[in-house]
Amino acid sequence: METSTLRRMYTYCEQWSHPESEVLHQLERDTFLNTPSPQMLSGKLQGRMLSFLSQLIRPNLALDIGGFTGYSARCIAEGLSMGGKVHSIEVNDDFEHIRRRNLDGDPIAEKIVWHHADALECISKLDCNWDFVFIDAAKALYPAILKLVEPRMNAGALLVADNVLWYGKVLDEPMDVETEAVHLFNQQLYNSVAWQTIVLPVRDGWSLSVKR
Repeated sequence: METSTLRRMYTYCEQWSHPESEVLHQLERDTFLNTPSPQMLSGKLQGRMLSFLSQLIRPNLALDIGGFTGYSARCIAEGLSMGGKVHSIEVNDDFEHIRRRNLDGDPIAEKIVWHHADALECISKLDCNWDFVFIDAAKALYPAILKLVEPRMNAGALLVADNVLWYGKVLDEPMDVETEAVHLFNQQLYNSVAWQTIVLPVRDGWSLSVKR
């Protein structure tokens, strides 16, 4: 299928999907105008999917790994159960001013606990059992992240991972370090009896895994 057709189809999907909130719209705009890598932000459709999935399962505790400017955490927070929390981890504090400028004072964002820390260290220190985990961190860390979160996820919990196709590089040999890590992560989920997984060609590839 031609790239132009795919782009038109994507635009059509956005047109007929209910829009993000004004808070998220402004956060997305600010991110694109004022960060060097705005493509790291979850897009509108991906954000709506995160919100939709969260609203379906109503998590009490959710974990957002690779929070960037806070967009994905804010989407997940829309579906939390009463009293629920999202813990969002971002190692780079260069983006904090954008997040604060757009989300400080937002009632839904008040349900988010922000961590500026190394993902592996932070996850190890959090004494939580997760109902929803979203991974969009450094790709080389994916297998190690899975090893840490798997025993701390409740039965029926949902694990969503972004970039599992890694620009199509998982199809090619030889693989670089990041691609090998993403491919290993996909293999680990598929081969484990702990998970039921589906991989979808959404954006750069999403995997959705339910903890058995």
